[in-house]
Amino acid sequence: MCLGELLPEGVEQLVLAFCARKEQLSGPILELGMGTGKVALQIFLMLRVDVLGLELAPSRYALAAAALHKLAQTSERFQVQDRGDEASELLDRQHNVRCEFRCASLLDTPEDMMQKASAVVMEVCLPLEVQRQASKRLQSCRRGCRVVSYSALHGLVEDCRLAPVDASGTDRLGDGRGGICLAASWKPMGHGFAFYEMAGTAADAAVAWVEAEKTRCEGAIQIDVTGCPSRARRLRYTDEVLADPVLSQYPWKAGDRILVGYSWLPFPDLGDPDDGSAGGLDGVTWMPAFVVSVFDDNFVNVCYEDDGTVEERVHPDRIRVPGKPRKVRTDQAANAVT
Repeated sequence: MCLGELLPEGVEQLVLAFCARKEQLSGPILELGMGTGKVALQIFLMLRVDVLGLELAPSRYALAAAALHKLAQTSERFQVQDRGDEASELLDRQHNVRCEFRCASLLDTPEDMMQKASAVVMEVCLPLEVQRQASKRLQSCRRGCRVVSYSALHGLVEDCRLAPVDASGTDRLGDGRGGICLAASWKPMGHGFAFYEMAGTAADAAVAWVEAEKTRCEGAIQIDVTGCPSRARRLRYTDEVLADPVLSQYPWKAGDRILVGYSWLPFPDLGDPDDGSAGGLDGVTWMPAFVVSVFDDNFVNVCYEDDGTVEERVHPDRIRVPGKPRKVRTDQAANAVT
């Protein structure tokens, strides 16, 4: 996930890009991976349309929900309602529109909301596998829906309908080659995001890309294509000495809260979070995180609570479930947690 957010002027640029179209903007706007909800709430107040924001990390969702409550206290125009611990909704009585925040993965976006969306914002840095899953989910969006994403998502799945936005006659719509520059906290002068419009068919999208390639390359916006930076690439860890987990069984699933261990020494067993001195020379550091996805071979993509970064393909023997004792199997399959 991005370590930052769009600046208010970046959101204004985004709103102009969404509204610069022949058809009037209608249907909800989705922000998938909304963080603390600042972007979603600004879009809601500027455009006066229904907005749905999803955030995987409970800590950031809680801040977003608190912002809805605070806004409701400023005027009788707004009314807020909580639906359990994982959903809050703000009603604008004057314009009869709603801003709803949910604590959930972007991959859990309701299908009917995807089909009705007029625009989708994903200013999050995703692992490559999740990029493919996100691209697949976007294929259910209707023709004309516009999509802004941190990473390039076109061409990742078969029959992809993500097409470049035609920027003829205006600089509000990016470079016409699938990119748009928006002011962000990490790059106030503008970061290059992918900018798409859903074509009617995959064939129509392919034609649009061919036409876009004919335009001049001057001013083309550079978009991130590297995938999510892995925290593990910057730290030493012990995967080399851990057993192959493919035949083992583990108790977690997408969305579960976990702890991920790091060791400076090649321990075949990292122990448990309460063992030894965390962060010591011979100890293990345990980082709170959430499961993003689990592969068939039991490796896991995780999202860290502290800064929202994602690590890809974490060995499951580096993972523990808070407050749940593990049972270590000693057969030939692996040191499995059951």
